[in-house]
Amino acid sequence: AQTATPELPEGVALLRAVRAARHPGYDRLVFEFEGSAPQIDVRYVDQVVEDPTGDPVPLRGEEFLSVVFHGATLDTTPQVLDSRQARRYTGPQRLAPGYPVLKEVAVAGDFESVLSFGVGLEYRSEPQVRRLTAPVRLVIDFPHRTPPTHS
Repeated sequence: AQTATPELPEGVALLRAVRAARHPGYDRLVFEFEGSAPQIDVRYVDQVVEDPTGDPVPLRGEEFLSVVFHGATLDTTPQVLDSRQARRYTGPQRLAPGYPVLKEVAVAGDFESVLSFGVGLEYRSEPQVRRLTAPVRLVIDFPHRTPPTHS
């Protein structure tokens, strides 16, 4: 007998996957969610800190990006009455692809429906953020530096 997958609580996005890929000219980071699309805040920081403790999150790289999803979680236990109905992200908490720009990604917090990640980069790259649907994905592309051209 198959058991039905519990429904997600209203207004909550559950992280399903984090993927990184290297492409010609850019590195890509993809966060895939189930449920509603969370709001995203992406910004450079001097140091990534864990939410809510404030402890530093060690990351490879020279530049650091904070990626915060509002209305997202790794675990729906706090949002459900019966913990047997909870759903959880079961993937890695840290990825270290070591690409030209994208060096490392790590969970930096999951507190009160605010899910945060730290991203370690080799150098400051202008992140290009896009939302995709079916499934809900937030894609961040990090363009590679273009070598200087001499005339």
